[in-house]
Amino acid sequence: MTVTVKSKTDLVVPSSVRRLAGIKNGDRLEFRVSSGTITIAPAKPGTYKPTKSEMAAIRNGQAAIARGESVSLADFLHGLDRNRRKAGAKTNRKVSH
Repeated sequence: MTVTVKSKTDLVVPSSVRRLAGIKNGDRLEFRVSSGTITIAPAKPGTYKPTKSEMAAIRNGQAAIARGESVSLADFLHGLDRNRRKAGAKTNRKVSH
């Protein structure tokens, strides 16, 4: 299939090509250019980075386990929620791309 690039619009991948490639709305794509050829491939998933409050809860849990204490999931989540409320932070998760 051939498309014409126009100065006033973005390059569009035709829906039939997206369908054949299995590209769906919301998919992240990576563009690579080499020797005048553009390659489009699925982007690698971002790496999850815990928030400061999540890291504090994880460290508290690890310290309790190192002392031989058991930490229930409910206690862990309660500590995590308490740290979030204390920080007054929203629960946005940071993902690096």
